[in-house]
Amino acid sequence: MRIHGKAFKFVLALLALVFLFAVNLSQSSMNRFRAEKKLTHTEQIENLPPALAFTTVVLGGFRGLIANILWVRAMQMQEDGKFFEMAQLGDWITKLQPHADHVWRVTAWNMSYNISVKFDGIETPHVRWHWVKRGIELIRDGGLKYNSHSAHLYHELAWHFQHKVGHNLDDAHRFYKNAWCAEMMHDPGPDGRRNTEDDLRDGGVIGTRRDGYLELLDPQTDQARHRLKRLVEVFKMTPEKMKAVDELWGPLEWRLPDAHAIYWAQQGIEDVTERFDVTGPEGVPDGVLNADEEKAAGGDFLKLRRIIYQALQQACMQGRLISKPPNFNYGWNVDLVGRANDSYEKQMEAKRQEDSASNTDTGLAEHMSTGHKNFLRSAVYFLYVYNRKDDAAKWYKYMVDLYPQSIPVPGLSLDEYCVSRVQEDAGETDHNQTKAVIGGLLLQAFQYAAIGEDDQFVGHKSLAIQLHNRFEKEIGISTERVGLPPFEKLERQVLEDLFRPNSPYMHPVLIEQLRLVLKLPEEYGKNLEPFPDPRQPVQGPTPESVPEG
Repeated sequence: MRIHGKAFKFVLALLALVFLFAVNLSQSSMNRFRAEKKLTHTEQIENLPPALAFTTVVLGGFRGLIANILWVRAMQMQEDGKFFEMAQLGDWITKLQPHADHVWRVTAWNMSYNISVKFDGIETPHVRWHWVKRGIELIRDGGLKYNSHSAHLYHELAWHFQHKVGHNLDDAHRFYKNAWCAEMMHDPGPDGRRNTEDDLRDGGVIGTRRDGYLELLDPQTDQARHRLKRLVEVFKMTPEKMKAVDELWGPLEWRLPDAHAIYWAQQGIEDVTERFDVTGPEGVPDGVLNADEEKAAGGDFLKLRRIIYQALQQACMQGRLISKPPNFNYGWNVDLVGRANDSYEKQMEAKRQEDSASNTDTGLAEHMSTGHKNFLRSAVYFLYVYNRKDDAAKWYKYMVDLYPQSIPVPGLSLDEYCVSRVQEDAGETDHNQTKAVIGGLLLQAFQYAAIGEDDQFVGHKSLAIQLHNRFEKEIGISTERVGLPPFEKLERQVLEDLFRPNSPYMHPVLIEQLRLVLKLPEEYGKNLEPFPDPRQPVQGPTPESVPEG
């Protein structure tokens, strides 16, 4: 039967209404699903060029397509070395697709590692720091805001602090550390400018103590409340989390970058654990990831744990603030040796258990053990130098028991081992090199004495004495020919060099402090000859005249 005329049109209209109703039901269901799964992002796009802004409005939901086109262009710019242009494109892409964490990572890396090194690290370190800081802020303030569960971004932020700022591979690394320390200790006020009326000196988020965050747990003054507000709003940190990290891995010096590397890595670890820790031995989540849970986390847990032990090892070597800006200086934090060791042991044991559960041998545990052994060798040496002889002896025994091959000759005593470490740098029995190393140890000893670090003074001087004695013993009957001057003479020479009128080794203020510590007379050093001016040519003997004829 065929339908004609009005009846046919009526059937078509009816079918159209049915289809529209079905589409409406389906679309409503899809919209609810997309909203629940956070698949639709409609954040306001700001600060885009007019043409790009117009295009995104016209295309609406197709803004992802625009982002993809821009991303392809950005990758081409990276290959061409056009890093500044790439930074601008990266900024646009993060606004178009704020939930694409890889865009934040690549853009931040470009700023901190590619653009920053375009500027001289010696002549213009402040310009380098500007770009490094922008990279940090991009991840912390933007990337993690839109991707709060991205282990990649937590790792990238921690890596910036541990590697770019904390390590010594960048020419301007010391400037970075100084700048970050100043940032932690000094609040320029709402206008962002220093030396103005609203400037709060020694009122940064940390203040003048390494654990200044404790005052912010229950702020009692307007200044403390201001500091807390800045800590939360600007640095995206809380004193409660800082305290938890300090109790777990500290005592950390929060005015230095390594503590912040550990902080952000730990936040990433806790986020991953919360999401993937399904069950433990008792059938309930235990706060530790087993092999299956680590696999589900996609390897992020391992990378974040690696940041922890790397940053702790670094903090052992440089995690103690000796003097604050402008006379910025830092050194070993021997109190972290135990924490760093625990971090190594936990990570190695986790990898062994994971390999055992999967019946594989990745070799990662063995690789980590090499780093662990090298860390212990340095820790023992520096504990000894810092006159922490009992701690040095404890860790020396632990090291030899765990890694017998860590010492050059079986049966070496602690004293012999530490002297041998220095002897390696001195070139065995090389006269000049040994003398130079002894001089360096004494110079460091006097520098520590000037700032009141008595243990370090005693440790460095003791090691210098032992190195001198060992050298004299090694050369035996050749003492008269290639022996060193008496130790007292070497010590006097270093001290006189420090007190010469134009000495480059120590600030005049520290020289006066050293004079008081050693109880030297006020006139000491006044009659010493200054060092030769390196800019002046060396005067040689007058050449003999050549007779004519």
